[in-house]
Amino acid sequence: MKTIYTSAIFLSFLGLISCSNFDIISPLTSNKKTISFEEKLTANNVQGYEVKMDQSYGENRFQKYDLYTPKIDTSISNMKSVTMVMVHGGGWSILDKSFLNSVVEEYKKKNLNLTIFNINHRLAGIDGVRFADIMHDFDLFFEHHDSLKTDLNLSDDVILWGYSSGGHLALSYAYQFSKVKIDAVAALVAPTDLTDDYIHQGIFDDKNRNLTELLIGKPYSENPDAYHEASPYYFANKNSVSTILIYGGNDNLVKKEQGEKLNAVLQSKNVKTEFLVIPEATHDLGDKMGGITDNVISFIKNVK
Repeated sequence: MKTIYTSAIFLSFLGLISCSNFDIISPLTSNKKTISFEEKLTANNVQGYEVKMDQSYGENRFQKYDLYTPKIDTSISNMKSVTMVMVHGGGWSILDKSFLNSVVEEYKKKNLNLTIFNINHRLAGIDGVRFADIMHDFDLFFEHHDSLKTDLNLSDDVILWGYSSGGHLALSYAYQFSKVKIDAVAALVAPTDLTDDYIHQGIFDDKNRNLTELLIGKPYSENPDAYHEASPYYFANKNSVSTILIYGGNDNLVKKEQGEKLNAVLQSKNVKTEFLVIPEATHDLGDKMGGITDNVISFIKNVK
């Protein structure tokens, strides 16, 4: 039975507030270096954020981002900032960065030494865009990001954060395509294996378009290898980045088993990983984002 995937699915997601009652499946481990992520994130006595909207990282109209830069008291400290890159959901083919505005606000409340880039990417099905093209957008973004390191006082530390299809893209890029050092990925309700029948046969929009076919360009039956190549599950290995995976217990669009199987592989390879299930949550995660933010921050602080 196919699932209809529309922008309406996400409307309740925009009022995100708090979170509780997580089932924590796997524990964190600690691997601190001289300056830990916790020390970096809590440095600089951050007092709010400067905001720049609709900045460009490429020439295409979709290659835009919103920038949130921590305001710091340089008389006290001037430690370089950690980067978080946020990637919106929408079945690879709809919505944009504004979908995550309320999530950005949750992170801003924490006053962390964290520079947030909330990015758009080209959308599958528009102008022939496919999976490889979106991965190229990530390359373009990080080339641009690196050019800003001095001006924005950025460290080399990068966190990728993605929701739903954005989580899939974040995992795919970090595990397989990244040309830069990614320190951790936070993936929320993310497809990890597009070869699963209920994923490639079950995600449709309100125009009856199969969204995995839009992403890949062909039905699974015509090119199963391309679906394999676009599935981060198959590329998890001992060198994969630290990963936190979060799912809703009542999500009928992307079931928690997508995260369970990836988490199991990462654990078998001794990769730092955490897998959280919110028992009563559906795909939109409802009012749980405040707590999810706390869990992601706790995970990141212990990355190294």
